[in-house]
Amino acid sequence: MIDLVLIGLIEAAPLVLAAIGFTLIYYLNGFINVAFAETITSGAYFAVFFNQVLGLGFYLAIIPAAIAAGLLSVATYLLVYRPALNRGVGVVEMIVLSVGVSFLLRHLLRVVFGVETYLFDLGEQTYLSILGTGVTSVQIWALVLVVVMVTVAYLMTYRSKYGQMMRALASNRDLAVASGIDPTKASILVWFIAGVAGGLAGIFLGVFAFVDYQIGWNLILIIVMVAIVGGIGNVRGALIAGAAAGVAVSFLTWLTQPLYAQVLLLALFIVVLRLKATRSGGGSRRSLLALAGRS
Repeated sequence: MIDLVLIGLIEAAPLVLAAIGFTLIYYLNGFINVAFAETITSGAYFAVFFNQVLGLGFYLAIIPAAIAAGLLSVATYLLVYRPALNRGVGVVEMIVLSVGVSFLLRHLLRVVFGVETYLFDLGEQTYLSILGTGVTSVQIWALVLVVVMVTVAYLMTYRSKYGQMMRALASNRDLAVASGIDPTKASILVWFIAGVAGGLAGIFLGVFAFVDYQIGWNLILIIVMVAIVGGIGNVRGALIAGAAAGVAVSFLTWLTQPLYAQVLLLALFIVVLRLKATRSGGGSRRSLLALAGRS
């Protein structure tokens, strides 16, 4: 059981990173950015480029690849999403737009890198034993980067002026702008951090398996579910929900096949969301009854 929990936490590292980036964008702009899947994929491909083409060591390739994914995220915001938001495009239309951006970026990556799969040159790995379970140095770095990104996202959201700006824009964009808040500055920072988190997720997904042009697309549904279960804009919730999902997949894979484990995980997410909705509805009814009693 210790092995399953530890393996689940390690394999959940990319999912947590992706969920953090996704939930920040969702919280700030209020729409499901389907193209975030391609931010994940681009991070993996950028790392392949720096590692395989330019010959950088894997650990050195992580930094420029993550930064490049962050810059790509900012570019999509400035060139596509910001003009649409400034024109007052609705939430449904923004989701449709993000689907179009996702298809465009995915097939551009396919044209550039082809349909073959890539593996990283990891060099010599250090093997460690934690509670009797063998882990590699790459897996340890994945967990370390999760802690770093969670800390950065938490401090930015709750302990910085940009976090105050982000929360104000998410609550009432028009009022925030009228109060003198520049939405572009806050948005660029959020989209960059989200892109870096997504890029790191893609890199470690590629390490744990392989890199192809659908690596992010295959994960986007679970990322959406983790972000919703954890609470939109809730960095701590994304961490807990992502870690729980990783451990759940580890147990379900042990009990059945990996494909069935993914299906059972989605069913479990639906049950949790249903319970949250019921509890929220019950709380709202109790509040209304209490207010009526006081009246």
